Order: sequence, then structure tokens, then C-alpha cells
Amino acid sequence: MTVLRVAAEWVVEPSERIIFLGAVDDGRRLIPGEWMGYTVEDCNDEGPQKYPCVLVKDRDGARFDFCGWRTWCPDEPALPYNTNVFDKTLVAGEFFTVIDDEGEELTYRITSVSPAG
Repeated sequence: MTVLRVAAEWVVEPSERIIFLGAVDDGRRLIPGEWMGYTVEDCNDEGPQKYPCVLVKDRDGARFDFCGWRTWCPDEPALPYNTNVFDKTLVAGEFFTVIDDEGEELTYRITSVSPAG
């Protein structure tokens, strides 16, 4: 099994990023399951802040479960945000979307893919 580290930036605000690990098949598509990651938000004078997330594909669909996404507080319960990243080939330059809880489609561009470990 090949595990990749993927970094992606929000096309509207490139300083906001998602980084995650995931096992992939021979076509470099994520294998269903739960994969760990984190978001990076650089929105204040304190510098970049990191918050955990879990990338999930199960019988309920594909989603990122973001901790602190709305308030940027790590104590906030995880919120599920649908994504199509499991349908994408994980290569630099590929785009995927995350749908927030208000239905807004956030587009991310993969900036790097490297072997984990």
C-alpha cells in the first residue's frame, strides 16, 4: 500500500491550506477509509494556526471532518464538509472541492504530493 502526503491550497486564499495523508490505489486515487490531516489558517498576527481534520469515505459519503473550522478553536466539535477528493487523481495541479455547511463550494488546488514516511 502506498501512502501519500498531499498539500492543497484554497484558490481564493492560498495561505489557507489542507494537508493530509492517505493510502492510494495504482491510479493514485484515495482508498476509502479514514485519513488524518490538518488545516493551516494564516489569518492573524500570531502566524499560521493548525487545526486537525479527518478525511473520511464511508457509507455516509466522502467528507472532511474539520475541528475548529468555523471558530478556529480546537475545542469546537468536528463539522462534516462534503468533498470530491476521493474522485480525483492525486497529482500536483489537480483541483477538488469542499462544500461548507452553507453550501458554498470551496475549490482547492493540490500543490504537492509526496510519499509519506
